[in-house]
Amino acid sequence: MRFTVTQADLMEALGRVSPAVPTKSTLPILSNVLLQLEENRLKMVATDLEVSVVTEVDVQGEVSGSVSVPAKKIGDIVRELDGLTLTINVDESHHLLIDAGEGEYQVPGIAAQEYPSLPEIDSAATLRFTAEDLNSMIARTSFAVSRDELRPALTGVFFQIRPTEVRSVATDGHRLVRIIDQKFRAEGESRELILPVKALDMIRRNLPEKGDVELVVGGNQIMVRLEHATLYSRLIEGRYPHYESVIPQENHNKMIVNVATLIRAVKRAQIFANPINRQIVFHLSQEKVEISAEDVELGGKGREAVDAIYEGEAQTIGYNATYVLDLLKQVPTEDVQFDLGGSTQAGIVRPTQQKEGEDFLMLVMPVRLS
Repeated sequence: MRFTVTQADLMEALGRVSPAVPTKSTLPILSNVLLQLEENRLKMVATDLEVSVVTEVDVQGEVSGSVSVPAKKIGDIVRELDGLTLTINVDESHHLLIDAGEGEYQVPGIAAQEYPSLPEIDSAATLRFTAEDLNSMIARTSFAVSRDELRPALTGVFFQIRPTEVRSVATDGHRLVRIIDQKFRAEGESRELILPVKALDMIRRNLPEKGDVELVVGGNQIMVRLEHATLYSRLIEGRYPHYESVIPQENHNKMIVNVATLIRAVKRAQIFANPINRQIVFHLSQEKVEISAEDVELGGKGREAVDAIYEGEAQTIGYNATYVLDLLKQVPTEDVQFDLGGSTQAGIVRPTQQKEGEDFLMLVMPVRLS
């Protein structure tokens, strides 16, 4: 295999696939990236056996061929050859040789035949999203997935695909996000799938600013066709919890407060919160909300009042500051609305104005007051 390519083009292509390379693996070959040259097209593949990414880059090809090389090593050396044109050759021992003008570099490789094959997908359904809608949906849900490997269904985002809407849901048991996009249209029967958060992060990395994105669902795999890459991912198996049952229907206490003001107040209060449970306390009354925190062990405490519109009974509710901040960062409007029950009931957080054709809400569980 022999070809010539600019450093910028090769580095950009490596950047698209290298996030799929696992940081740790019992299979050394998975630390590699596969290079396959056919005439003037270089295909690059990376996988951790759960998520695979494929991209292509234009090169000046001389001899077609293939090899797999360590992703980190080739990425490190190509990154340092900024602005140069690289001539790359692979010898009979699978060593990748980089000629960069005054410099020559050799990267040990492994035969391409040993690299895992891409999954085969029998197309059962094709879904289309606008890049903007898919990016927004992933950004507002993926932060809330669980990191608990003992609850695999919660480690991904749950999608409910229906002919006239799509729902995306994420929860870790402490907070929940649910988005209903009523502008979405799909042909065929309804279906449900759980996408792992790593795949969603990589989709988002490669999304174009505009245009449509095609998702092909088949069996327990999904293929996503992007502008400069194709992503394959295994779907998470298992039944997703009945999330609607945990969304309160009778939270009659309502608070409206400025998002930026509340974020600043929560950040200041959490400085004095217990470092284990991060507890802050909302003291709710007619014209304001007081936010306080106290670390009994160290003796520090803070209290601050924020102007708010509150309709309901005066009450005190404890929350984890980190969870509150995570939710507030997703609110696109200037003000945020809290629909609250009592001190042991989940609170609903939503923007004061919804996007056209969308229903977006978040839920945060209170913590027991200490």
